[in-house]
Amino acid sequence: MKSLKTTLINLRRAPYKSLATIVMITITFFVAYGFSLFLVGSQQVLRFFETQPKIIAFFDIKTETEDIKKVEAAVSQLTYVDSVKIVSKEEAFRYYQEKQDNPLLLELVTADILPASIEISATSPENLSLIHQELKQFSQIDDIIIQQDVVEQLTQWVQSLRVMGLALTIIFFTLSLLIIMSTISFKISHQKKKINILRFIGANSSFILKPYIIEGFLYGFLGSIFGWILIYAGLLYITPWLKTLVGQIILFPIPWEFFLIQVALGTSLALFFGGFASVLAAKRLIEK
Repeated sequence: MKSLKTTLINLRRAPYKSLATIVMITITFFVAYGFSLFLVGSQQVLRFFETQPKIIAFFDIKTETEDIKKVEAAVSQLTYVDSVKIVSKEEAFRYYQEKQDNPLLLELVTADILPASIEISATSPENLSLIHQELKQFSQIDDIIIQQDVVEQLTQWVQSLRVMGLALTIIFFTLSLLIIMSTISFKISHQKKKINILRFIGANSSFILKPYIIEGFLYGFLGSIFGWILIYAGLLYITPWLKTLVGQIILFPIPWEFFLIQVALGTSLALFFGGFASVLAAKRLIEK
């Protein structure tokens, strides 16, 4: 209790420096919490899009219905095929009518000149090339379109953003560590006389260090809580926009259990982080 009282006195003695430290740690954990949300969200987005790419193969216009069914049956038996869908000439024509606005083109095009097609989804994007090789063996197929590049490009973008987010988080954590150490060092330097008196009357190092370690814990705790509140409030604010963007991929509202785990882990890390920085700064100066 006495150590906590001493800690609060130390905070009041340098309020602006203490406030700047808390603000910096708040920004750090705001970035860290935002990065964790991005990691979880991007993983769900990738999983969703990994199941979306299809191989679309167009049959020769003269291909009979029986031959189309034979190809469908053969492809369906492949272990790395997730689903198979046949789009008939009539269905292709209806889709064309829905998308085409030019009346002249609508009159010129009929179902007879449109090819039937087969849409195949793989169990994973890596298997799309295997399906592509299998489809080449059927003489009834005239053209094949593969959409593997879509997922590969999306994966590259997400990986790049993850690296940038991780680098930004590390930079902020490093800056926060240095700021806590600087703050604690500043306060110890200005209380060197008091520390020498405590040593003279027999106080051990742990007794002297305790208020500064508690101060580090306090910086970490407040920074984590304030950072979490900011990211949670920001997420609530942009949720309507996110629903329109990725509402079919990510379930909104996000379960409260996720936020509970997030703030619990983040605050535990913040307490360790603040205490570690304080010990580094205080022990180095007090032992001089």
